[in-house]
Amino acid sequence: MKILLVDDEQMMIDAIEFQLNKDSYEVVTSMDGYDAMKILEKESFDLVISDIAMPFLTGMELLNHIKANVSPKIPVILISALDNPEVILTAMDLGADDFITKPINMDELSLRVKKITSKKQN
Repeated sequence: MKILLVDDEQMMIDAIEFQLNKDSYEVVTSMDGYDAMKILEKESFDLVISDIAMPFLTGMELLNHIKANVSPKIPVILISALDNPEVILTAMDLGADDFITKPINMDELSLRVKKITSKKQN
């Protein structure tokens, strides 16, 4: 299983990547949405995890791009420090498969990723 992880905070990337590698996932990282779009043109992924609040291209815009131009079947988990019901509802309306608020509980992240990737395998 291959996951694209997008966040503009290196410490967050390092923490999530460590957890996902521990869970035996192959992880490709990107620090901005434009770079992530380029990566998605060249490689295929089983899951995308993206922060919402990023410069240049937000996680919501990246989600929109993935669902409209890459594949509506790629599951996307959005992460954000914004624990705002409107933001969460907008993310889900745009096609996000899950939403996790920061600070991230890594055990919870593992469970949610496992749940989404096991659905994809069936």
